[in-house]
Amino acid sequence: MSGTTPERTVGVHGSWATGERIDRLVEAFVPAVLATIDDALARSGAAQHEAVAGLPPSSLDAATRLERIIDDLVRAGGKFIRPRVVQLGFLARVTSTHHTGDGPDPVELIDSSTCSDLAHLAAAVELLHVFGLLQDDVMDEAATRRGRPTAHVDVARRVGLDEGAAATPAGGGRARRFGESIAVLAGDLAFALAQQQVRGLPPSVLAAWDALVVELVHGQRLDVVFAEEGRFDAASTRRVAERKSAAYTITRPLELGALLAAPDEPCPEWLSTFGHHVGEAFALADDILGVWGEPHVTGKPVGDDIAQRKPTIVLGLAEQELDGQVSATLGADRSPDESEIRDLVAAMDAAGVRAIAEAELDRHVDDALTALADRTHPRVRAALTGLARSVARRHH
Repeated sequence: MSGTTPERTVGVHGSWATGERIDRLVEAFVPAVLATIDDALARSGAAQHEAVAGLPPSSLDAATRLERIIDDLVRAGGKFIRPRVVQLGFLARVTSTHHTGDGPDPVELIDSSTCSDLAHLAAAVELLHVFGLLQDDVMDEAATRRGRPTAHVDVARRVGLDEGAAATPAGGGRARRFGESIAVLAGDLAFALAQQQVRGLPPSVLAAWDALVVELVHGQRLDVVFAEEGRFDAASTRRVAERKSAAYTITRPLELGALLAAPDEPCPEWLSTFGHHVGEAFALADDILGVWGEPHVTGKPVGDDIAQRKPTIVLGLAEQELDGQVSATLGADRSPDESEIRDLVAAMDAAGVRAIAEAELDRHVDDALTALADRTHPRVRAALTGLARSVARRHH
């Protein structure tokens, strides 16, 4: 910063709010979160090494390292949305205090201990996400994730237990089960490591974290149950999206960051409102990609949500617009073939379902930006605005 004057805003948010300091914090954040996750994985790996010390070597050891599976997912091309959202919630709360004079810059008062706590909280959210991905892929029997083999498929291939193997250490018929078992254990470890990251954080943050975890699990249960039942009514599909996608991706991480910034105060209502609308937009965008996304972009087959009979908002809208055609095609005990999927997508196109979903998505973004207004530092406001627009129009 030599030779420069820190940018400061003037007005209700105080002349103390330094944009350059915010930029430095944002730039350093993802590397700090990755380093925190790396440290957790290294400690876990050391514990695993100790667990087998003195035993004969296993031919399956290298291919079934749980830490590698977690690390692969952390670094598999995701955008680290949830950790970034945690930091934005923190910065939004720190810079939203109403000052009118030349008081101290609260961003400059953020010490290394607080930065460490924030990195650990964000690492916990990312590890919880990895836990969810691993569980979801096993439940869905998914073959790919982000254009790559899912963990359970990859493990089976690495140890020579793919379905076509003539002779395998675990037996050819047990190949899939073996891979799934290792993937589930990797998910268990990711969850355990996530729980480790939040130790010692303020009670209000821990309470919000616990609520997030329970909410996510219940949302996943609804997803599984409603898919099995073939339920596509609007109320059911929206509840799944809210619990499984919108809240744990955007709303709750924002609130966690805000609570870490001010543990003795509730998350500001405007920030929760912003998070709610961005979360809903995220869920809608995800659902749109689940029907119309290109495989080379999404890493999933065309119409994957239809094939999986997922109770998504988009299919809930289609159920309304098509007078029950979705449940007739995808109802209980139905496994749609490719022609049925194509016909349903064509009917959805003819009824304008995608346009309806995109219009609703746009309304959520507009409502989010209205809630944001000028309540925080311009740098943070720009980042939150970019978040709202990018998650709504993301490509994968």
